[in-house]
Amino acid sequence: MKKIIYILSIFIIIFVNSTPLSTPVFAYTTYYGRALSSGIYLYSTPFVIEDKSNKIFEIPITYFVELLSDENELFYKARYNGINGYVLKNEMSCINQTPQNPYASNLSFRVFTPSGANLRTSPYESKGATNLITTIPFLETNLIYYGICEGEEAISYKGNIWYYCKYIKQNQEFYGYVYSPLCDLLSTIPQNTENFTYITPDFSTITPDDPNSPTYLSITTPWQIIIIVLISLPCIAIIYFLFKPTKIAMQKTNSIKPTKPKKNKKKKKISHLKRSDYYELDSDYFD
Repeated sequence: MKKIIYILSIFIIIFVNSTPLSTPVFAYTTYYGRALSSGIYLYSTPFVIEDKSNKIFEIPITYFVELLSDENELFYKARYNGINGYVLKNEMSCINQTPQNPYASNLSFRVFTPSGANLRTSPYESKGATNLITTIPFLETNLIYYGICEGEEAISYKGNIWYYCKYIKQNQEFYGYVYSPLCDLLSTIPQNTENFTYITPDFSTITPDDPNSPTYLSITTPWQIIIIVLISLPCIAIIYFLFKPTKIAMQKTNSIKPTKPKKNKKKKKISHLKRSDYYELDSDYFD
C-alpha cells in the first residue's frame, strides 16, 4: 500500500512539473483617449443620434477614457472609470501610454433639498416612475460624481444639467442621473496636467481578452526544460529502487528449501488366513 502511495505522489509531481511554464505575451498596446475640450461625451451606442438619448455623460476636460477596440468608422469602444460606452474618434487625442490619473477621482456632492432628489436611469423628470431608481434623501453625501449630461429642464429657469453619479446605499451601488439644481457642494474638478505625445491607435491585433488569439504565446525557456528534467530524474530513480529486489529479500528466497513431495504411504496388506488355520470338524459331529 505504501508503494502505491509513493508512486501516485511521484506521478503527481512529474505531472505538475511537466506542465508548460508559459508566459502570456501580447502584441497589444493599451490606448487611452483624452478629452482636450468640453462637450466630449461617452455614448451608450456606437451610432450618431440627433437627440440626446445616446449620451451617458460628458468626459471631464483633460481626462481620459481607455480605448478598448475599434468599433466602426466613427466610434471607439471605450471605458471611463468602470463605465463602458463609446467615444467619437475625431474627438479623441490618443496615447499609447498609461496616465497616472486617467480619471477625475474623489469627486462628490450632496442633495440639498428637503424632499430629497430622485435618481433616474435617464435625465428626464417627466417620465415619472418609469425611469425612477430610488430617492436620495436630504443632505445625502454618499454620491460619486462622474460627469454632467444635458437633459430635461425639470424646474423652470433652473437649466437642463444633470449629474451622472453612483449612489451607495446599504452596501449597494446605484448608477443614474440626479437633477443638478437639487444638489450643491460639487467638488472642484482639477485639470490633469500630464504631458503625452499623441498618436493614431492601431487595433489590428486581437485583444488579450482572447487567450486563443495568435498574440497569446506560450514560452518555455531552456532553463525551464532543465528544471523539469532535473526534477523528473530523481522520481524515475525512486520508482526503480522501489521495485528493485533487495539482497536480503533474495537471500531469504534462496534459503528456503523446496519441500519434497511426500511419498504415498504403503498400503497395509490384509492378512489372509491360511487353510491350516481353519479347524475342521468331523462330519460325525453333526450327526
